[in-house]
Amino acid sequence: MPRGSCSGDFIDALIEKYPQIFKKYGPARLGFERNGKKPKVFTRLKDGDHYEFITWTDEEILEDELAKHLQKSGATMELPYELKMPEWMDCTWRRDACGKDECKICGQIKKDRQRHIECGEDPDSMESAFADVGSNLAETLRMVKKHAEEMGIDVENIDDDDIEKTPESHEFPLYNKVAEWRENIRLFAKTAAEQEDPWLLTEEAEDLLWYINTLTVKVCTQLYNKSHLDKGDEYAEFDYNYTKYVLCECTKILDKALSQLSSLNTDFVLSYAKFIEFKEEVEGI
Repeated sequence: MPRGSCSGDFIDALIEKYPQIFKKYGPARLGFERNGKKPKVFTRLKDGDHYEFITWTDEEILEDELAKHLQKSGATMELPYELKMPEWMDCTWRRDACGKDECKICGQIKKDRQRHIECGEDPDSMESAFADVGSNLAETLRMVKKHAEEMGIDVENIDDDDIEKTPESHEFPLYNKVAEWRENIRLFAKTAAEQEDPWLLTEEAEDLLWYINTLTVKVCTQLYNKSHLDKGDEYAEFDYNYTKYVLCECTKILDKALSQLSSLNTDFVLSYAKFIEFKEEVEGI
């Protein structure tokens, strides 16, 4: 193949050279993988790429379609993707982290707090927070790099030519919808705090005010991931499945919180209705 060719170019050339293969099996019974993964149309070809072709029988196709139907109808709880992120990643976004000493996130936070206390410093001050960020950034990058390497992703040798310019967050209609919803709730909570509204003291309020931020950030992250994947870039694939899981967890928690708060305060009914409008779209990114 000529330099700069993509996966789609390779398949087109293959169809042209060996039409009998595709006439025999057709698009429904013939599949292929590049280096053990499903390639995108615009995935750039590289020296040493390995394609493996597989075929399906009529029985296997029917079984696959049945599985998709059961999953879509909610008759099965099996996730359609495999989570590959380490468990400690949950503590980077959950309101209630695990708090275990051996956790790479919670354990480090405990060590940092103890160090500040022993030095006579306020562990909750902004100065301490900035100091911790600086000291932990190198370790965080090391962990991310190590995990990426374990998954076969080379984060060192990424050519600038392979990475296309990503759109701004405001160019995503779904992100704008979620961000506006989040801002309305934030302003509502600010007014409630000034009036000492009791709903702010509930567990549901704590969840709401925490996860509206998490949801907004993760929606933006996933839209970027989706944008890259649609263009054939593989660098966002390792984060895509995990972010999908985080989004589904956030919507589940927010759904429960808004349902409870709507029964306590009718002002939440409209916010809950708007959330329901984009909930499925968020989960389906």
